[in-house]
Amino acid sequence: MQKIHYLLLSAVLLLCLHPAAAQQTNTLTGTVTDAASGNAVGYATVSLLRDSTTVVAAAAADADGRFSLKAPEAGDYTLGITMVGYTPYKQDVKVPASGKALGKIAITQGVDVGDVVIEVQKPLVMADAEKTTYSVEDDPQASTSTLDEIIRKVPQLSLDGDGNVLLNGQSNYKILLNGRNSATMSNNFKDVIQSMPASQISRIEVITNPSTKYEAEGVGGIINLITQKKKQFHGYNGSVGGSVTVLDNPAYNGNANVSVQAGKFAAGIMGYVGYYDGGRTPSESESWQENYNSDNRYNRSYTENRGSSRYGNVGLDMSYQPDTLNLITLNGWLWLGRSRYKSLGTTSILDPDRNPLLEYGSRSLQKWNYTGGSVALNYEHTFGKEGHTLTVSDEVQANPSTGFADRVYNDGLNYRALQDQDSRMTGNTVQIDYANPLSKHHKIEAGLKHIYRNSTSDTDNKESDDVGAFPEDKKRFTGMDYRQHVLGIYAGYGFTYTKWSGRAGARMERTWNDADVEETGKEAYSFSNRQFNVVPYLSITFIPKVSHNLSLSYTQRLQRPGIYMLSPAVDDTDPTRLSYGNPELEAAVYHSLNLQYSHYAAKWSMTFSLNTFLSNNNMSSYSFSDTEGITNSTYSNDVRSRSYGFNGSFSFRPSEKLNLSFSYNGGYSQNDFDAMDIHTDNFTFSQNLNLDFALWKQARFMLGENYSTGYSWLGSKSKGYYYYYMGVKQQFLKKKLDLSITCSNPFEKYRKNKSTTDTPTYGGWSEYRYACRSLYFRISYRFGKQNVGVKRTARSISNDDMSSGAQGGGGGASQGGGAQ
Repeated sequence: MQKIHYLLLSAVLLLCLHPAAAQQTNTLTGTVTDAASGNAVGYATVSLLRDSTTVVAAAAADADGRFSLKAPEAGDYTLGITMVGYTPYKQDVKVPASGKALGKIAITQGVDVGDVVIEVQKPLVMADAEKTTYSVEDDPQASTSTLDEIIRKVPQLSLDGDGNVLLNGQSNYKILLNGRNSATMSNNFKDVIQSMPASQISRIEVITNPSTKYEAEGVGGIINLITQKKKQFHGYNGSVGGSVTVLDNPAYNGNANVSVQAGKFAAGIMGYVGYYDGGRTPSESESWQENYNSDNRYNRSYTENRGSSRYGNVGLDMSYQPDTLNLITLNGWLWLGRSRYKSLGTTSILDPDRNPLLEYGSRSLQKWNYTGGSVALNYEHTFGKEGHTLTVSDEVQANPSTGFADRVYNDGLNYRALQDQDSRMTGNTVQIDYANPLSKHHKIEAGLKHIYRNSTSDTDNKESDDVGAFPEDKKRFTGMDYRQHVLGIYAGYGFTYTKWSGRAGARMERTWNDADVEETGKEAYSFSNRQFNVVPYLSITFIPKVSHNLSLSYTQRLQRPGIYMLSPAVDDTDPTRLSYGNPELEAAVYHSLNLQYSHYAAKWSMTFSLNTFLSNNNMSSYSFSDTEGITNSTYSNDVRSRSYGFNGSFSFRPSEKLNLSFSYNGGYSQNDFDAMDIHTDNFTFSQNLNLDFALWKQARFMLGENYSTGYSWLGSKSKGYYYYYMGVKQQFLKKKLDLSITCSNPFEKYRKNKSTTDTPTYGGWSEYRYACRSLYFRISYRFGKQNVGVKRTARSISNDDMSSGAQGGGGGASQGGGAQ
């Protein structure tokens, strides 16, 4: 820990002492003024262009109209100035190596829309009560950066040492692509952003308080990536890349993407492949459990795990725009993958005097294969006024998967258990969205959505005679056919007037769940439940002056149970543990209240918010020990949860040479399950710091760290952790070729994650030890013409409302069934 503090301090001192930091070479300075009054025009967007088309530097003038632009090299450029309500200004300038002061530059009020093509460059960061938006297309570094490098600059977002994205220090968020769910993004977000060129993204929206137009899912927030939407022309671009992670457990990744456009038609295809080998350095887990009300008083276990996984996916986007008022898009994804895990373990069961009652060894092999795909067709009609649109979307999805487990128990048990799992999910979603800006100050929106899902799950426990007698009660088959219909209707109203703006709306959702179940030894049976929810949304935003923003919002979020949380099938392949679902689960409702202040300046920005999450029917997993000392795990809606917290972010970008971002998240959470007398409360805090700066021409150094006190869930708490990384990136061939090297946790080969449990029926601890050190090499090459992008409809389908049942979410309360 002390080494890292010295390392961070040294990096900052190195930056301060770096001669380039104090140089003002190739720099243009000036002041933007109003041509009529002579007064300064604050916060105008000033850019430096090469060939009148390619932006090489951009900045926002300060409140007094002053600006400073650093050209990459001395030479001839075009200076451009844009400001809402003013005619765009352009001037050819020659930038000497010694720099140049332009003095006052007068711009004229009013916009000539005759034969002039208006080019508007938005500020890099904008915010309202619902979201914070980062304009990637206005970032001068976007054309030569990968998406993960841009994400480090976005307020409220950060990357940990393993390359995982955190939202306000947490991982329980949703990922959308152009407003809809993307399976590839959700499953491989880390790999995608490390290989996707940032130039394919127009803006990144961090939605911490989703309004009623979004599906009422989740509680942690939404990261929405909006792809480029360009004018009609002919051209292409693309990239290819690869990476390798060495040291303890190697990983290999490859990617390629290409976009083409010919006038009204555009298409893009992207693909990713990856392989992870976790068998070289195994992970280890150890646990100790005391069962208070059982003669099988103590349970001690140790397991060594090795595994590997591989995946591949490909996506296709196509668009056709017959005229300026109509747009048709077709989007499709196909993905597949395979995981394989091996484990060796020992288990001991002791009496109250700690004498052995049963000792046995175990070995297991588990395989999981999955495939899937989705196709979405969208049509958007614009009624001749910007923002006045009607969108119709239809999406079909299929996701089959199979699993196999082979577990052998020897010594005191002496039997072999074979288990086959087969699950399939198909679905169809139809959605209609309508938006109408009635006037300059008023806007309405409304929509209708229907989701149909059909999921089947079959589990077959089979006998094997080559080890020992297989227990009769474990020979069984369980099958479940689950059908769900969700009908959602939403309507909203928004207004803007001088310094005030607000939004109000509601979403009504009706859910029908039906299931048929088969179990060996039982008659076939069915269960069903019906749910009706009204989800309100209300927000108000006050802008006391330019770049300052104060907002207050209230909404509700829902979390629906997934099929494995509902399935009553009992998994008892581990003799000391039983797990099963609860078919009576209903959607959990969370009340969210958020107060946020944000300030965005040309060179720095900050946000700070206070938030509260309340739920009286939180959907959570829980465990208890029965009289035989067997641990039972299932789910309940009867958990009362309270969370009171704060979060914030700070970023500092004085020039292209330096970028510093800091985010933090903390709060107090309390979970009470009176039926089992389980009560857990905890204060948590996490922070993330990232720093990168220029070393020499086209080279950057990156340094970062993350600390968390751990997190809690019902009945358990985890210990804190700390990690760090450093790396260097060099660009070649006019910034088309990137080479980078990153090292994570170089002074720490292994890490231990420890958690403790305390319930009325059992208590104990568990520890997970794994290799955490890695050395990461990456190469990528970009080719073709820039700014080619497949068009997107303004609205499209987004389904991400099902809880997987996993626990997660670092740095804050465990809200809902878990992170997705």
